Amino acid sequence: KAIDIGGSEHPDGERSSVAVALPDLEDDTYVVVWHVVSADSHPVSGAFTFTVGDAAALSGAETQSLVDEVLAGAGSDRAVGTAHGIVRFAAFAGVVVLVGGGAFVLGLWPAGERRQRVRRILAAAWWLAVGATLLSIPLQGAYAAGGSFADALDPSVIGDEFGARTGRAWLIRLALLAVAAVAWSRLPRALEPRSTAEGGQPNDQLPRQNPLGLALGVALGLGLLATVTSTGHATSGYLVPLAIATDLVHLTAVSSWLGGLVVLLGALLWRADDAEAGDDSPDKVVARFSRAAGVAVAVIAATGVVQGWRPGGSWNALVETNYGRLLLVKVGLVALILAAASVSRAWVRQRVNARAAQLALSPGPGAAPASGASRAPLSLLRQSVAAEVGLAVVVLATTALLVNAVPGRTAEAEGGGVFSETLSGELASVQVVVDPAEVGASEVHLYVTDPVGTPIAPEEVTASLTLPERDIGPLDVPLVSITPDHYVSERTEIPLSGDWELEVVVRMSDIDQDRLATELPVP
Repeated sequence: KAIDIGGSEHPDGERSSVAVALPDLEDDTYVVVWHVVSADSHPVSGAFTFTVGDAAALSGAETQSLVDEVLAGAGSDRAVGTAHGIVRFAAFAGVVVLVGGGAFVLGLWPAGERRQRVRRILAAAWWLAVGATLLSIPLQGAYAAGGSFADALDPSVIGDEFGARTGRAWLIRLALLAVAAVAWSRLPRALEPRSTAEGGQPNDQLPRQNPLGLALGVALGLGLLATVTSTGHATSGYLVPLAIATDLVHLTAVSSWLGGLVVLLGALLWRADDAEAGDDSPDKVVARFSRAAGVAVAVIAATGVVQGWRPGGSWNALVETNYGRLLLVKVGLVALILAAASVSRAWVRQRVNARAAQLALSPGPGAAPASGASRAPLSLLRQSVAAEVGLAVVVLATTALLVNAVPGRTAEAEGGGVFSETLSGELASVQVVVDPAEVGASEVHLYVTDPVGTPIAPEEVTASLTLPERDIGPLDVPLVSITPDHYVSERTEIPLSGDWELEVVVRMSDIDQDRLATELPVP
């Protein structure tokens, strides 16, 4: 039966610990089910057992069965987690396209601001970011509380989310999106393109910039991306300030690249004609973007290595955890995008070379006109950019899954595993095996030999556990002799994580004994 223990609190303000006040409990075995939200917004849950008084002993298998039964009834609705992941991906995609597309127009294609297709793309990204962010608030509240879709409509759940870091970050995002909408529609043009250079020839340089408009655009873009960084893995673990700065730079480069690709494909290349000329021609704009994209890709690679390794943990975590496997998939997809991008860069080089050859022709009666067939067709660029955009959508979806995945370093630590060590004394040696070495029910096996490794039969073997950092213990480990040299405890309760001290006393006679100890780390 369930026991109501009331609310929980952080003892002494330590946010990495949770405490509850227990009522008077009868002698029995109890299961504690816990559910918390981690620093990087992930809901984490689990269970462990403890015993009061002389309760009937349960085997390790019986205890695990009891825990599984309780957890099955306390789990959150899987559909809520799926919906939350989809909405979070949509919000992320909207912010990336809005920030990167806006940067592409302001910095590389100012004339595009007047095109209806550009405005439609940026407006669609804005509405996607707004709508998905609004849905994220109640879904995150229900997801974090382990609830259902009905809980997402509960005002108290939504109110709790407003008090959490994720809720505050998304409220700030909504405010920044509102400012962005007003700025785009009412502020003077951020950039004024130059139509010609000296001599009346088309100008291939960046246009003049309005410092106020450009500064406002940069501030809004960084602010929107910061709302993504503040709800992800960068806010937990070690070297948090460095991680936040690196993640923000990474997201800036990703947005500049992928958002620019969307506008490039959806507006400039949608029905562009090879005959277009001037500063607004596809050749000129694509050449500018190609240079900027090269820098962005280099930044993405450098910061991606840091951001991938910091929460990843180890090489084993890359193949043994969901986080690591998703990271490998993302790296593979990025490699495919770079392959498609190489086609685009080859197109740019070929067009530039063809244009240079055309300009080099000497005028006169004998000069032959430059042939358009020598220039790579625009359709080739359109196809390669379309491939980049398609793969980028999959990369963003994988990134959303990574944000919701438990980091590899944490997943490895949560695994526990088997602890095994041999303790040596003057009279005896003891091989200790604790399976699993984690919070909850564990089995302890002790194999006793003499110092040279021959099995012996001591008069008595006892064991205890102490957690000095919490001033807990010693807790007796109930041992049963299976054979003269093999002692087993099928049901040892490890109530808390920490560095436990396991002490084993081997008594050979009334006056001779060995007292052996080792540190038992429990994640």
